[in-house]
Amino acid sequence: MKARHVYSRVSVEADIETLAEARQVTAAVLRALRDRLTPDEADQAAAQLPRELKTLWRTGARPVRQPLKMHRREFLDRVRREAELKSLGQAALAADAVFAALKEQLSEGEAEDIVAQLPRDLKATWARA
Repeated sequence: MKARHVYSRVSVEADIETLAEARQVTAAVLRALRDRLTPDEADQAAAQLPRELKTLWRTGARPVRQPLKMHRREFLDRVRREAELKSLGQAALAADAVFAALKEQLSEGEAEDIVAQLPRDLKATWARA
């Protein structure tokens, strides 16, 4: 899967106007997910991404080497703030689009490993995507 495909999907599904903004939104979702995972799991997921998405995933330093405890509301609020979105609803649409794209990109085993680390409410978001 090419990064441009992900950006297009995010643009359409989350009502984002430009591909540049869709890239920013995609980056916000990827980094929030990365920070919610253990460092080892985050590295394993990144290894399966295309180069441009891998760069977005790794951009910005992790604050600590422990997973950040975020439930769905905190996760979406972080995405909303970082991507400068209008609402939590738009952040939810963006997360759904990026999660769906990730599920297409990652191996089934890797996707299961990610889900195993998510809280119940984010697991439901992942499953719905």
